[in-house]
Amino acid sequence: MGGVNSPVRAFRQIGGEPLMLVRGEGAEVVDTEGRTFLDFIGGWGALILGHTHPAIVTALRRALSAGSLLGLTHPAEVELARLIADAVPSVEQVRFTVSGTEACMTAVRLARAHTNRTKVLTFAGCYHGHGDSLMAGKTAGIPELTAAETLTVPFNDLAAFEDAVQQRSRELACVIIEPVAANMGVVAPEPGYLARIREVTRRHGVMLVFDEVVTGFRLGWGGAQERYGITPDLTTFGKIIGGGLPIGALGGPRRIMRRLAPEGDVFHGGTFAGHPLSMAAGIATLNELKARSPYGPMERLAERLMAGLAREAERAGVPVRLNGLGSMFTLFFSSSAIHNFRQAGASRRDRFGRWASSLRRQGILIPPSPFEALFLSAVHSEEDVDRTIRAARHAFASTRGELDA
Repeated sequence: MGGVNSPVRAFRQIGGEPLMLVRGEGAEVVDTEGRTFLDFIGGWGALILGHTHPAIVTALRRALSAGSLLGLTHPAEVELARLIADAVPSVEQVRFTVSGTEACMTAVRLARAHTNRTKVLTFAGCYHGHGDSLMAGKTAGIPELTAAETLTVPFNDLAAFEDAVQQRSRELACVIIEPVAANMGVVAPEPGYLARIREVTRRHGVMLVFDEVVTGFRLGWGGAQERYGITPDLTTFGKIIGGGLPIGALGGPRRIMRRLAPEGDVFHGGTFAGHPLSMAAGIATLNELKARSPYGPMERLAERLMAGLAREAERAGVPVRLNGLGSMFTLFFSSSAIHNFRQAGASRRDRFGRWASSLRRQGILIPPSPFEALFLSAVHSEEDVDRTIRAARHAFASTRGELDA
């Protein structure tokens, strides 16, 4: 099993032994050997307020003192659902799950029931969790009959998308997409791309599902759909809405969501859905985001960091491309623009591995994969950014073999 419970933690894509972390505070984490790292993993995007934020710690202590699991509905579920619905206009009702994977699986099931169709269209390089319908062609263990129900087209290729929908529209239940891809590295949609997808799906009666597990409350208070002005039929959430605890959610208009049991005929359930501790941490996080609105400062900090990295790469004579939006970005070792998964896969992953390892030795922790996003939080500082840029100077040189990698 590689000594990990999620494959990307194994460091196999960049080399070296995986770290074992014991605690985090603010923008830093500490490993079992007592080494401190400036953290740009951020719980894979969940910790937008940083590690052990006081408001979240206080909320968790209060919730735990009332019981770790109550077994029936409690008021915090309603409160967090209202916060999400108030922030995201396309959402009128919310169903909580335990993970983003489960939310996406439920969204597909609901779309199939609502349209009375079976096929799902996905985009190469987008990740929607490890449910069978959404992992076709990506893993062993998927039955052929299940895989045949999933269509995949390149991201940012409207012609391929429109052709697939035109050919299979009568069978197509839904299109599911990360509105801003964050699992092939950060890849933003081309201008007009999402609007055209919305237009085509609406015309053919195909449901549009936005997977905002990463982008929800990351790209702004209303997520990617607010930023781009697109209204999907269903939205999935995760990460930030749980404040660092396990969570997922599915949201949409009442006319669709009421198909879920017990009101409707589409089953979803789970002992830990709407868990009191996850609800408490999520409420504390969203209340902090609503009150402080850290999005502008985080975005400016990310722009400063990307500009500094680009400058150091140019000085080192190392071709890179920086793709970013809001407070998340990816650095690709490539001389060509990255607009889709094929182009991301053609980047120099060996150079990324040497770069990431050099940064780690200098106390800077970034995701151990060339296809994951770096995340800034509300507690990263200008000093943190400047320190990272200085470390990158040495790290870029190591990718050319000038220094010991």
